[in-house]
Amino acid sequence: MTLPLPWTLHPELGQGQLQTVADWLLEEFFSVLDDLRRPTDSSYGRGCTAFDRQKNRICQEHRGGEHLWLGMINPNNDLVFSINGIPCRFSNDDPNNPKKQAVIGVNQYQMSFQEFRQPEEASRFCFVVDRGLSGADEPRVAFLGFDSAGGPVCEWISDTPRVLYAESIQQAPEITINKATVRPKLPETDVARPEAANDENSASPDTEAT
Repeated sequence: MTLPLPWTLHPELGQGQLQTVADWLLEEFFSVLDDLRRPTDSSYGRGCTAFDRQKNRICQEHRGGEHLWLGMINPNNDLVFSINGIPCRFSNDDPNNPKKQAVIGVNQYQMSFQEFRQPEEASRFCFVVDRGLSGADEPRVAFLGFDSAGGPVCEWISDTPRVLYAESIQQAPEITINKATVRPKLPETDVARPEAANDENSASPDTEAT
């Protein structure tokens, strides 16, 4: 069954805003895959690091103040942020069979929005980074809306299957340094002494002739 798109039920949840948040989540997800490649890295460690980076990225974007539609309700590990005033959460989970509390549970900071909605209305929202059943598929982000009973009411899937993570590296300007000229050191007997040169220059013609 095809569910309606979120903005058809809540115009505040625009596609542009949803895609922006999805890009942040995917960028941080791929940064972990790029960075944690050692044999001592585990899927558990990568999962924890991905969640931490994703959470911190949303908090950082909010502090930056560039996105006026982005609000922060609870910046702790049970992060709740808002899009144009509507509370949202995120998780790395299976959107078709979610098990994480961020997807299936109601956070206390979501209750105030939910209590003013009809039972059948979408009143709880979550971004879910989906890697498929095997966990090896190219990730995408599903944005899900649930009613008060936990049933799915609306859904949007990100249109960017992969956001390449690239760290910009500033190259230092190349400076050419000329090598110093090195000459062999002459023995002292071969070096003209300044005193001798001065004596020769100061000698008078009469003295030389004598």
